[in-house]
Amino acid sequence: MRILSGSRFMWFLLPVLAGTAGWSCNKNNPSNMDYKTSTISYFLANGGNTRYFEAAIQKANLDTVFNGTGPFTVFVPTDDAFNVSGIPLTSVTAYSPEEARNLVLYHTVAGAALGSADFTGARELKIVMANGDSVFVTGDSNRIFVNGIQVGASDVKAANGVMHSLQGVLTAPSKNLLEMINADSSLSFLSNALQLATASPDSITKNLASGGPYTFFAPGNDAFRYLGYNSPQDLDTVNTDSLRLLILSQLVPQRLFTYDIQDSSMFQTVNDSTLLFNLTGITPQVQIKGHAHFANLVSVNQMATNGVLFKTDEVLIH
Repeated sequence: MRILSGSRFMWFLLPVLAGTAGWSCNKNNPSNMDYKTSTISYFLANGGNTRYFEAAIQKANLDTVFNGTGPFTVFVPTDDAFNVSGIPLTSVTAYSPEEARNLVLYHTVAGAALGSADFTGARELKIVMANGDSVFVTGDSNRIFVNGIQVGASDVKAANGVMHSLQGVLTAPSKNLLEMINADSSLSFLSNALQLATASPDSITKNLASGGPYTFFAPGNDAFRYLGYNSPQDLDTVNTDSLRLLILSQLVPQRLFTYDIQDSSMFQTVNDSTLLFNLTGITPQVQIKGHAHFANLVSVNQMATNGVLFKTDEVLIH
């Protein structure tokens, strides 16, 4: 496994370090297990750092399935990955069978044993998982990412498939970008700005609800407070065109995850502004090229059904 160089390390370092314990970063099977006879269920029940995922399998009554003929591809979050994702073992054991089943099956490809070679050269490869939802996989000769989460150990073979460890837990998106923004209390200013900026027939809210894929660099409430607005309703006095410019200048018409963004990389927004990224400091930053200030990225890789949401601490145009 290659540790990321330069300043990209900060938004990957914690999950990388936490996710490697228990599964080595190589493609060798555990020495005490014979992949020719040991099923995925056996590996997970007897392996290290897999208690949480195994508990989910048991709660979902899927242990007999993973003892079956398969083949399966299973992306297995390590115990450390669950903890980093804010899911302790007590939460896993408290899942209903349906919740546990959805979690396990969203990490499973049924009917295929996919190795790292199948992902090499992939770019946002869409794969339909066993629960019917999709993931997006990008890979090269050194790294594999699933929905922006990095694979640790890869190609752990079992008699009925193959496993890859994950450094985070996959969560199937249930909301589109507009629904995510409207449901997030830390984005209430932006939610009101979106309603005020909507104009027919070119509806921003309609695009965020049903268009895409997009990546939205969404300013949080404090970003608007910094500009002197004390409540979302204060935006009622702002010129509609100014609000549209603000929103469209932070909306990229493609799906981006953090691994897509390198230092000094640039991406065009839907209104042809250019976003420039600076990763030389502790916190990754973004600015509109030609403008004087950067905004910090305070939250990354939030999956929506039609894109990805990042949060910024400043409005890029003001």
